[in-house]
Amino acid sequence: MRALSKGRGGIVWLEGEPGIGCTTVLSALLTETPFPVYRATPDPHDLHELVVGRCATGPLVLAVDDLHRAGPQTLTAWRRLADEVDRLPLLLLSACSIPAVTVVSAVRRAVSDRGAVLVTLGPLDAGALARAAGRWLGGVPGPGLRRALASAGGNPRLARELVAALGDDGLLAVGGGRAELVGGEHPLRVTASGSGGPFPPGLAAAVGDLLDRVTARTRATLRLAAVLGREFPVFDLATITGRPAGDLLPALDEATAAGLLADAGERVRFRHALVREALYAATPASARSALHRQVARALADAGLPADRVAGHLAVALGHAPAPGDPGRDALDGWAVAWLAGHAGELAHTAPALAADLLPAVGRDWPADDPRHGPVLLALARALHQSQRLAEAEVVARHAAAVPVAPDLAAEFGWILGSVLRLAGRDDEALAVLDGALASADAPALWRARLRAMRAKTLPLTGRRAEGEREARGALADGERLADRVAMGHALQLLYLLADHGPGVAYLDRGLEVIGEYPDTVDLRVALLTNRAHSLAALGRPGAADSMREALAVAERFGRGRLPVLRVQLAGHYVETGDWDAALEELEPLTGGTDGREPLTGRFGVFVRLVRTGAMAFLAAHRDDRPGCARLLQSAAGLPPLTGYMRGNAAYLTMARAVDAERRGGPRAAAEILADTTGPGDGADLFDRWSWLPDLVRLALACGDGDLARAAVGAAEADAAREPLPRRVAAARQARSVLDGDAAALLAVADLHRTAPLADGQCREEAAVLLAMAGDTAGARAALTDAVRAYQGLGAAWDVTRADARLRGHGIRRGPRAVRRHPAAGWDALTPTEARVAALVGLGRSNPDIAAEMLLSPRTVQTHVSNILAKLGHTSRVEIAVALAHRNPEPP
Repeated sequence: MRALSKGRGGIVWLEGEPGIGCTTVLSALLTETPFPVYRATPDPHDLHELVVGRCATGPLVLAVDDLHRAGPQTLTAWRRLADEVDRLPLLLLSACSIPAVTVVSAVRRAVSDRGAVLVTLGPLDAGALARAAGRWLGGVPGPGLRRALASAGGNPRLARELVAALGDDGLLAVGGGRAELVGGEHPLRVTASGSGGPFPPGLAAAVGDLLDRVTARTRATLRLAAVLGREFPVFDLATITGRPAGDLLPALDEATAAGLLADAGERVRFRHALVREALYAATPASARSALHRQVARALADAGLPADRVAGHLAVALGHAPAPGDPGRDALDGWAVAWLAGHAGELAHTAPALAADLLPAVGRDWPADDPRHGPVLLALARALHQSQRLAEAEVVARHAAAVPVAPDLAAEFGWILGSVLRLAGRDDEALAVLDGALASADAPALWRARLRAMRAKTLPLTGRRAEGEREARGALADGERLADRVAMGHALQLLYLLADHGPGVAYLDRGLEVIGEYPDTVDLRVALLTNRAHSLAALGRPGAADSMREALAVAERFGRGRLPVLRVQLAGHYVETGDWDAALEELEPLTGGTDGREPLTGRFGVFVRLVRTGAMAFLAAHRDDRPGCARLLQSAAGLPPLTGYMRGNAAYLTMARAVDAERRGGPRAAAEILADTTGPGDGADLFDRWSWLPDLVRLALACGDGDLARAAVGAAEADAAREPLPRRVAAARQARSVLDGDAAALLAVADLHRTAPLADGQCREEAAVLLAMAGDTAGARAALTDAVRAYQGLGAAWDVTRADARLRGHGIRRGPRAVRRHPAAGWDALTPTEARVAALVGLGRSNPDIAAEMLLSPRTVQTHVSNILAKLGHTSRVEIAVALAHRNPEPP
C-alpha cells in the first residue's frame, strides 16, 4: 500500500486450501485500502484495457477472488497486468486455492518470478479455532466441543459448518458464557455399526471442495484409505487396493500436496478427521466389513502382529449384519479359526480387542469341543485386564460348567478370585481361592499363584498377619518353581504391609523378578506406580521416572491399568495443590464432574474409591455443595472397607468431614474422624497424617481435649515409626495447634510450601492465635496469607471458614488484601499451565511434555488450548516469543 501511494504497483497472491479463509483475508485487506478498488467479475471482457484506463487517473487495487475458478480471459489479462505493475500504479490482489489447475499454477510461477508477495494461509491451531467458534456461538467451547472442532483440521469453514450442523440437530448447549456438546460424543462420527447418517449438506459441500482439488483416481484411493482409519500404514492401503505400494505413490503425493494427507512417522494420516469420516460414510457398511476382513487376512498372511490383524476383525465385527440379514457373516471360518489360535496372545497384548472379539468365537462349536476352554480363559483374562469386572465374573463362573484341564480350572479360579477382590467382595474372593486350592488336581505352579492372590485378599478381611504369612509362603513356592507371577504378587503384598523404606526393597525385587513379559504387564504397571508413590513419600529421587515408565507400559500394553494411573496422578496433584490438573485426570473417568455415573461396572473398587473421594474432596473445599452431595451419595454404594483399603479412602474420609463441618459445625466433623486415632490404625490408615492436624482443631473447637491429645499422639507415633517429611510436618503442626503456638505454626507453614492446603491451614490457625493474643497486625497478615493459599486452590469453603473465625476476633481482610485471580494474561495460568507454557517455549512437543509432566497427551493439548485462550495467542510460536520477552536472556 505504501508503494502504491508513491505510484509503484505490486502483486499479492493469497493461497490456501478451500475454506481456510483466503476470501476473508482478501476482504479485510480491501477494507483497509484508501485507494479505489475494482473487483473483477467472472471473465469480464477487455479487463486489461479497463484496468489500464483506470490507472491513468490514479492508483487502483484490482481484486480477484477464487482465481482458480477464473476463465482463460481473466487469467490472460491477469498475466499481462502482472507484467506491467512496474509501470502502473496498480496493486493486484488475488485469492486462490492450492494446489490449483495447471494454468493457474503457471500464472503463480510467473507472478512469483516478478517478485509477488506470496502468502500461504495454513490451518488454525486449536486455540484460534476455539476462539473463532466462541465468537460464532457466543460462548467459550467446552472440552467436548473442542475435541469435535479438532476434527476440522484447523479449517475454519469445516469448523463453522460442523458447528452449524451440531446446532441444527440440537446437539449444542450454549449458556452462561460456555458452549458444549450435549452428550459429550462427536455425533457425526461414523460408528462401528456403520451408523452416523448422511453428512449435513453444508459440511458435505465443504468436504467436497477439499476433495475436488485432486483427481478422481486419487479420490477413489482416499475412499479406500478411509476404511483403514485416521492413520494407516501404506502396506495396508496396498493390501486393500490390490496395488503395489509404488503404484500408490502418485496418489499419495497428490493428496499430500493438496493438504488432505500428512506424514505421521511410519504411517500416513488424514489431516482433517471430518474428511476421513465423510469418505468412510460414503462406503456401504457391508463393503467396509468385507474390506476389513480382506486386510486382516492379508496382514495375518504377512506375519504382522496379532493386534494389527485383530483390529481389522474388530471393525468387521462392528459392521456385522443384523440377525436375519442374508449378508455374509462378519467373522468367517478363517477369522474364527485365527482368533481361536491367537486368543491367548491377544488376551495379553491387546486385551480390549480380545474382550470385544472372543465372545463371537465358538458359537457354532459342539459343546464338547476342546477349544471352548482356552477361548473362554482368554476372554476372562482379557476382560479382567480391561477392568470389565462384571463381564469377567460372568465368563469365569460360566467356565465352571465347561470341562477343562486342571491348569485352566486353576487359572479360572485365580481370575475369579482377583475379580472379586478388585470389586471389593473380599469374603467371596477368599471362598473361591480356597476352593481352587482345595482341588487335588491344581498344578503346583497355579497353587503358588493362588496362594499369592489369597495373601493379597486376607488383609482386606482384617487378617493382616495371616496375609503376611501366606505371602511369604507363596514367595517361597514361587522361588522354588521359578514362577515370576507368584513371586511378583507375593512381593507386592509384602510391600503393602510394610513401611515405605523397606517396602521399596520389596518393589525393586519384584520388578527384577517379573521382568517385561506379556503375562506380567499389569503387575509391572502396578509395581511401578507403587514405587513412584513410596519414593515421593520418602523424598527420594526416581519417583517421576517410575511413573513415566508405568505410563509408557500402560499406553503400550495395559491400557486397562490407565484408570489406576490416572487416579494416582490425580492424588499427587491434589496433595501438591494443582487441583485443576487433578480434575483433568479424574473427569474423563466419570464423563463429568457431577458424579452421575454409577460406581459400578468396569472400574475396580480402588479406582472408584479414590476417584469419587478425590472429586468429593475438591467439591467440598470448593464449596460445590450439590456436586459434593452427589458424589458422597454415589460413594454410599461402595462395599465396606477393611484392612489397608481403609487407607485408600483418605480423600473420601476428609470430604465427609468437610461436608459435616459445613452442615453441622466442628463437632459433626470431629465425629467423622474420631475413630482414626487408635494405635493400631496407623498401618492401615497410612495417610491419616493428612487429617490429624485438622482433627486437633476440630476437637479443641468442640471442647474435646482428650480427642485432640489422641490425634496429636497418633500423628507423633506415625512420624516416629517412619519419619517421612510429610508425617514429621503433620506431627509438628498437630502439636503446635494443641499447644497454641502461633510462631511454631508459621514455621511449619514454611515446610508446606509444596502443599498449599496445609500451608493455609497452618496460617489460618496462627491468625486465630495471634488475634486471641491481641496481635491484630500479625493476625491480619497471617489471615491474608492463608486466604491467598486457599484462593490459589479455589478453596472457597476454606476462605469462608477462615474469614468467619477471624471476624469473631474483629479481624477482617482489607478489600485489596488478596488479588482476585485474573481471567486472562500470564497471571491467569494455573501452575500446571505455567509449566506447560514454559516447556512449549523450549520447543517441546505435546508427547514430550506429557512424558516429562506425567500427563496424557490429550490433557497436555487441553492445557495448551487454555494457555492460548488466556494469553490471546494463536500459535505455540507466539507463546515462545512472549516467554522470551517475559524472561529475557541475561546480558
